Amino acid sequence: MAAGRRPRLPRRPSRLRLVALGTDAGAPLLRFVAMRGGVPEDLARTAILRGGAFVGRRRVRDPEGAIREGDRVEVDLREPPPAELPRILHLDPLVLAVDKPAGVLAQEGRGGGPALPDLCSRLLLDRGEPDAALLVHRLDRGTTGVTVLARTKAAQAALLREFREGRVAKEYLALCAGQPRADEMESDLALSADPAVPGKRRADPRGDPARTRFRVVRRLVGATLIAAFPETGRTHRVRVHLAALGLPLAGDARYGGPRSLDGPDGRRLEFSRPLLHALALRVRHPEGHELSLRAPLPADLAGAVEFLAG
Repeated sequence: MAAGRRPRLPRRPSRLRLVALGTDAGAPLLRFVAMRGGVPEDLARTAILRGGAFVGRRRVRDPEGAIREGDRVEVDLREPPPAELPRILHLDPLVLAVDKPAGVLAQEGRGGGPALPDLCSRLLLDRGEPDAALLVHRLDRGTTGVTVLARTKAAQAALLREFREGRVAKEYLALCAGQPRADEMESDLALSADPAVPGKRRADPRGDPARTRFRVVRRLVGATLIAAFPETGRTHRVRVHLAALGLPLAGDARYGGPRSLDGPDGRRLEFSRPLLHALALRVRHPEGHELSLRAPLPADLAGAVEFLAG
């Protein structure tokens, strides 16, 4: 070793995948993870308590839970980045509507950390309100915009029925790579899970029916701002339908979208997420009247439109 050079310390793993042996049977989860994973107990405890540990496919938050021989244990040791709080768009005793920021999951992910209902509960508590915030529908992690939650079980059942029976009107704004020939388009490709890529959807004539209407809002340099009106509630339907039309979302690498685009002056703009925004939503309130909601354009989408304007 060269004089004065410090030895390189081993890099701490971000994820552990362990299998319990017979000698591990009965050991507490915390001790098993720390000893077999070779990580400090405080790091293992933090990961377990925040929901980053799975035994089999079951999330386990109890550090003292006993391990059995043959258990497959997976632990995400990464600290989730601090989540931006959603902004309240509407609040009454039965319904909460928020503008969901990018990066927030509708439900808790494998790494643990707060999901949208947790963040909404925090918002309600800060206002001195009961903290119930029950999920009704989902936006993808990278998608921003209008999201509705219920504040009672009865309200949740009523809202779920509206979504399930297709009585909710939705409008999205999408920044797409390319230029469509027509100003109005539609796609009715059926969708199914892609067996080759977990979490991805694909066009499949034997899949679930899906239909989306599209309208050009603004033509830009190498891109188009498009309004999307989905008529079915299928996962990734807007993303898949746009990609099938040859207009993938900017930043949506999963469905063929570019990670960057060049502006009219030759400068390049990088995208950190698929640029899709749930702009507006109309739904029947559990009390019977219509609830109309709208979320302003997020800064990154508005900035990208300005950057690409000719």
